[in-house]
Amino acid sequence: MLQQTQAGRVAAIAIGPGLGRTAGTTAAVEQILRRVELPAVIDADGLWHLGDRPETASARVAPAVLTPHSGEAARLLGRPRAEVEESRLEAAQELAGSSRCIVVLKGPGTITAAPDGRLAVAAGGTPALSTAGTGDVLTGAVAAFLAKGVEPFAAAAAAVAAHARAGELADRGDGTIASDVLDALPEAIRPPHG
Repeated sequence: MLQQTQAGRVAAIAIGPGLGRTAGTTAAVEQILRRVELPAVIDADGLWHLGDRPETASARVAPAVLTPHSGEAARLLGRPRAEVEESRLEAAQELAGSSRCIVVLKGPGTITAAPDGRLAVAAGGTPALSTAGTGDVLTGAVAAFLAKGVEPFAAAAAAVAAHARAGELADRGDGTIASDVLDALPEAIRPPHG
């Protein structure tokens, strides 16, 4: 009963960070994507479990946001990573089209692409966002915006902008860690005074 009560309080799900890569986990990810009718953000090991079948996420009733870096996008698209890095915009659009999901292609000038052709390219950011775990912070930010009921493309683009700003606020050079970015998020989303 406690699990049902807690599940009733959930408004969005995040699948991937720290999940692991076993065959049983692949089956669980596929079940969750089929059965849980909540907006989802899929990152890291969640993307790995999609393999070269991004359409697995599109069979959902609820929207999904995929947040790959170029290597993960290359695997989902079945092409070399160098090709994705050469034409990031086209790769993001292709993946959004083939998966019928919102795609956030992480990296310099992070791209948010929708299957309907909408695009957003992030300004700002910092190399500190390539630190281990900062992608997990972005996953959480996307999930939080989705849980608040923000339209999925807007949720993804807003989370990318907030994440980039938090990275700039937290940037300590080589000493920046993911929790620094997480700690800077509240200031990054705070409206300017005036």
